[in-house]
Amino acid sequence: MAKRTWDRLRLSPEQNAIDRDFRHGKLTDTINEMNGICLCIDRLHAGFVGAYGSTWVETPALDRLAADGFVFDQFHADSLKVESLYRSCWLGRHALEPPELSPPGAASLAAVLGEQGIRTVLATDDPAVASLPGADAFVERLLLPEPRNTEPASSIEATHLGRVFAEIIQKLESLDGPFFLWCHLSSLGRVWDAPWKMRSRYAEADDPDPPTEAEVPFRPLAENEDPDLLLGISQAYAGQVTLLDLCVGILDDALADAGMANETATFLLGLRGLALGEHGHVGPIDDRLDGELVHVPLMVRLPDLAAAAGRCQTLAQPADLYPTWTSLLTDTAAPSRLATADLMPWIRDEQPPWRDRVGLAGTDGRRALRTLGWLLNEGSPPRLFAKPDDRWEVNDVADRHSDVADQLSTALDEYVRQLPTAAMGDLPPLDDVLRFGLQ
Repeated sequence: MAKRTWDRLRLSPEQNAIDRDFRHGKLTDTINEMNGICLCIDRLHAGFVGAYGSTWVETPALDRLAADGFVFDQFHADSLKVESLYRSCWLGRHALEPPELSPPGAASLAAVLGEQGIRTVLATDDPAVASLPGADAFVERLLLPEPRNTEPASSIEATHLGRVFAEIIQKLESLDGPFFLWCHLSSLGRVWDAPWKMRSRYAEADDPDPPTEAEVPFRPLAENEDPDLLLGISQAYAGQVTLLDLCVGILDDALADAGMANETATFLLGLRGLALGEHGHVGPIDDRLDGELVHVPLMVRLPDLAAAAGRCQTLAQPADLYPTWTSLLTDTAAPSRLATADLMPWIRDEQPPWRDRVGLAGTDGRRALRTLGWLLNEGSPPRLFAKPDDRWEVNDVADRHSDVADQLSTALDEYVRQLPTAAMGDLPPLDDVLRFGLQ
């Protein structure tokens, strides 16, 4: 990558944000042949992104992406298994749908786009993703460097994210449109190798020094856990998110330099979240359905800025990406089902009818149901949390509202039963208490 590109990483976040304001300009023309970039960031915690409420982690590039685009506040992973998530994203099949009920020969997202003459590229730093169902339909599969650092890097370009974004930008510079680039980046859950100063910037003068390891913690917390230890873990992760933000800003600059900004739609989503002590665990946990793990960011920026600075509370999930990308890049409407629906009408502020509940699939048959007003985690006993006020699910109210828990459990059974065949609106609507909560 040209040195001037990496020099931009050494600017302060404020300088980068101001510079991008001038470079991007105003996008006014809608184009017929649009490119697509989907940045799929595994283990991105929504609570560390400014557009999702963070007030202490600096994410100017991500916040600019949100300000220039459209934010889905209620985007929920339907599973914490990578293979299930990509079955949703690439095949449009919800994690709670039995695999045997999938239509035989159903075309993957890359296949549908490829049939329209769009060059499809999958870039991933996890080789297992390149072998998942649906990946073989990408015209090109680019294996990015895997995380290998054992300590914080001395420079940004020596970090794992620095290396993979350099290869992504190099690939973009070689692509002629129209193209569709799906990037799977796993390092937030595999290595925290941002330069130490990036994590230390979040330590107050009287705080202990943040940890110096690059290894991602993965363990339950002891009841008497030292709070300074958890603080250091949060600071280390914040530094890694800051690194991600700088790299996203560099990618934005590269698109502008290549003249692609006005003809490229960009989605940025968290594939899964990360536990940072909210429920007694830290690290990439997969056997729970807690909010910090399943409630993840989704931001959409389109060349036509008519939808700039928009956001909505619509309940959306990974399977919705399949029809959304299909309609956006091919002008072909994908069939709308309860499990998969095009998000573009919401981005265009058309306010279509929408689902009032979404289901989540856990391990060992565990399930959860999310409405705008509640999260029900099934189990023995079930756990019930009032949303959106109890963002990180601190107060289990199942014992005080057992009637609500029972009704939501029944609604979940009906949702799962009809999920493979139901169209949007086929389910009887939930009453206002189940849908919006008690307030």
